[in-house]
Amino acid sequence: MRYLKILVVLRLLLAFTTMPAFAEGPVDEIGTNLMCQCGCTMVLSSCDCGTAEQMRGEIRDLLGQGKSQQQILDYYVGKYGEKVLAAPVAQGFNISAYVTPFAAILLGEGLIALIVRQWVIRTRTTAPQPVPVPIAASSPDELRARLARELQAYE
Repeated sequence: MRYLKILVVLRLLLAFTTMPAFAEGPVDEIGTNLMCQCGCTMVLSSCDCGTAEQMRGEIRDLLGQGKSQQQILDYYVGKYGEKVLAAPVAQGFNISAYVTPFAAILLGEGLIALIVRQWVIRTRTTAPQPVPVPIAASSPDELRARLARELQAYE
């Protein structure tokens, strides 16, 4: 029984530490930076179409020629343009792709804070103040008459 537990633990350890059979190391590392060009809008390392296989084959060939990761990325940018990159290059107008979401979130938070602040101020100033009415000093007949008047006002 003890050996069975050890065997199960070792099997689990092996299952979680080994890479899947389809992972190709440097090819997948480069593929995470490129988009597949078949039109599926998927990252190259996760696409299974024929175009993706062809591109991965080109990457293997370029790695075999001794090209670096940056040289391979530059090759694909030259071949397909910047649309092949999974993330835009952080220079020039492309910086707006990195800055705009955060600016929009901050602007939205500020707008919501202003609206809530104005709402709280408006409800504090326009809320009717309760008028204390001495009930103990009133007789039961006066209270019944007052109740009747108030009920008629709401009907």
